[in-house]
Amino acid sequence: MNVLLVRSRPTKLENTRLPKSLASEVGYVMPLGIASIAAYLRRQRIAVSIIDAEAEELSLADLKSRMADTKPDLVGITSMTPTIHDDVKVAAIAKELGAKVVIGGPHINAMPEETMRIFPIDFGILGEGEYPMLRLVRALSDKEPLKDVPGIIYFDENKKFIMNPPYIHENLDELPFPARDLLPYQRYSSIISKGRLATVCIGRGCPFTCGFCFKQPSDKKIRYRDYKSVVDEVEEVINRYDVSEINFVSDSMTIKESFIESFCRELINRKIKVSWIAATRADCVTPKLLKLMKSAGCRSLRFGVESGSERILKLMGKNLDKQKIIQAFEWAREENIETFAYLIIGYFSETEETVRETLSFVKKLNPDLLMYNIATPLPVTKLLEQVVDAGMVPRDYWRNFLLDENYPRIPYLFKDAEKWVEKAYREFFFSPRFVLKKILQIRPSNMRIYLKAFRGLLRLKGQ
Repeated sequence: MNVLLVRSRPTKLENTRLPKSLASEVGYVMPLGIASIAAYLRRQRIAVSIIDAEAEELSLADLKSRMADTKPDLVGITSMTPTIHDDVKVAAIAKELGAKVVIGGPHINAMPEETMRIFPIDFGILGEGEYPMLRLVRALSDKEPLKDVPGIIYFDENKKFIMNPPYIHENLDELPFPARDLLPYQRYSSIISKGRLATVCIGRGCPFTCGFCFKQPSDKKIRYRDYKSVVDEVEEVINRYDVSEINFVSDSMTIKESFIESFCRELINRKIKVSWIAATRADCVTPKLLKLMKSAGCRSLRFGVESGSERILKLMGKNLDKQKIIQAFEWAREENIETFAYLIIGYFSETEETVRETLSFVKKLNPDLLMYNIATPLPVTKLLEQVVDAGMVPRDYWRNFLLDENYPRIPYLFKDAEKWVEKAYREFFFSPRFVLKKILQIRPSNMRIYLKAFRGLLRLKGQ
């Protein structure tokens, strides 16, 4: 069986948290999910290929031509809710070419039955996809019962909707390194990274329950890889793909202190010189840990700050003390680690006063970089429950969105949210302090990244 895995190219970017002008300039990161599935299938000698239409900036016509050349029997598509309409256009092409279609990713996990009933999809996968995809390929090849395939959803011969329990891979060290050689790895970079960027997954799962975040089945069980295996992968990425920086993928790199300490020491002991960035929480770092991370190559940490209002933080379920956030930023600065703050404007029950609290808090934090998002109640989140109960969003909004790709964007929860985000960005990025700092940092190697970011900021006005 010939398997093709696809990441589609978003065209409208509706219902994203990030302003459109910036979303089009942030760059492309590796789709590790489908690369990991590809590696797992390939290890079992199954013919598999990947088309990353987003990174390659392929039109739908170009993608169709590439898919036709591949002659797939099964097409797997990774999907998020804001991209679902582009994803199902790819599914329709696959069906036209005579292939079966399976969708994985956050969206199908959030809205499994609705999505399957509306769109031309044969199967969905709940949970993690490596083993379910292997079992699905074998079931289709050998005509085995679909009911035995873990994590799969489908309609049986009687049109009854079947939903097997989500699949979680317990031992991540059983999985091969992602098949980056099947990706256009020269095209991955980010406006917050240095040059060519690779992503490496250190583990799966998140113990936190932020109200704006959809918890996939895989998020509910925390699993870390062996630190030596992660360092082995780092060495492979550096030697084989000539990357400038590595982005470690996890909701918080430093939750498990024993892992991060062992990992950093292993990098140091092997004398691996690599610049890396990661996401973490302000209450999951210490001065001692940050010093070790810096010694191991950590250049930048991204913190989920979200709000400067204690009331909004509590509504979000962040369980994060503002003083701890300030302290973490100070500790990172002392080690010369770049600080990056994620923030949300327009949350449920936001007021002009709480927005101003956030803007003031940002000045106190003094991060090196930041990103403001507009609160968006995604499916199966606490935030969506709150706004639906308050009568701010129709209960059937997301089903209507699935039925009509031109359905209006989900309502903003705070009046003039876009204008406040524009104000917040301009207040930070066009401040004399920030502009002077960035001018001093400009090098030929980063000029293109700075120009892309500046272009996105200039296009904010009028959105």
